[in-house]
Amino acid sequence: MIYIIISVFTLFYLFFLFKNIGEGTKVSYNNKKFISVIVILLILMISIFVKDSGITNHEEYESILDKHSEIRKNISTIKKNIPILRSKLNKEKDYYQGWVMLAKSYIITDDITQARVAYEKALSLNADDPIIIEEFISVLIKLDPKSNKKEILNSFDKLLLLDNLNLNIYNMKLNYSIDINDADLTKQILKDIISNQNIQNKDQYVAALNQMESSGSFNLKIIISETSYSSLIRYNYIFFILKEDGSNIPFAVMRFKNDELPITFIIGSKNKMIVDAPIPKNLRLYIKGSNEPSVDKNMETMYESDVIDILDQSEYNIN
Repeated sequence: MIYIIISVFTLFYLFFLFKNIGEGTKVSYNNKKFISVIVILLILMISIFVKDSGITNHEEYESILDKHSEIRKNISTIKKNIPILRSKLNKEKDYYQGWVMLAKSYIITDDITQARVAYEKALSLNADDPIIIEEFISVLIKLDPKSNKKEILNSFDKLLLLDNLNLNIYNMKLNYSIDINDADLTKQILKDIISNQNIQNKDQYVAALNQMESSGSFNLKIIISETSYSSLIRYNYIFFILKEDGSNIPFAVMRFKNDELPITFIIGSKNKMIVDAPIPKNLRLYIKGSNEPSVDKNMETMYESDVIDILDQSEYNIN
């Protein structure tokens, strides 16, 4: 706004300065320099105003608004056409392209459940269209990636039967397994890629599999001092519990009777609560005592360690 005000005043000044042609010839050299500076500043301010005001983007904004308006109209038209298309398909139940069109219409109108039904019908008529199978997988994942796991994997298998050299399919399947946090599935997919003799450049997949398999094992040597030992065996059973730092869920557990507690022992992968659980970087060791052999809420916490970096640390001393 300030640019406009200054520009208006400047224009008025120049207008009155040159209101007569004769007066223009009487302008002194110094005044000419001053006027030149004023004109240059005026041009500069106008250019800044045009830039800052977004006038240059006006056409772009208008184009975006027009496109959005067109999309809304198209969605509205699609919604109106869905009943017509369904009526047509009730008469021509084997019209494959019609079912595909209906499925895509439901996706555009965000009716994913009905899109699934339409895709299932389309694939029952033609199960060899990889594009439609991929779209069907996307619909199943949007609905519920875990409860639809069996159908999703079957669909991936169909894609691989059509083209078992397509790494994009394997990568899609890998991304799915990672999204649902299924380590076993991820390992199996990596093994399938590596064992496929027709696929080249598998180094990254070999490295990923090696990393997953190596990250699944650990060994932490526990060394108990004499002072700590005497205080631990006052209970009938002693539990050594590893938990991820900040978590209440046990990662690995070992239990000893008080008369069988060694001064040195190793807690490792075989003691994990979930066999394929990834190893957290930071863990804490809790030692709890109980007179009963089973875990209960009344166990006393006799010791809590500092954070243990299980990937860099191979032994821990209890003092």
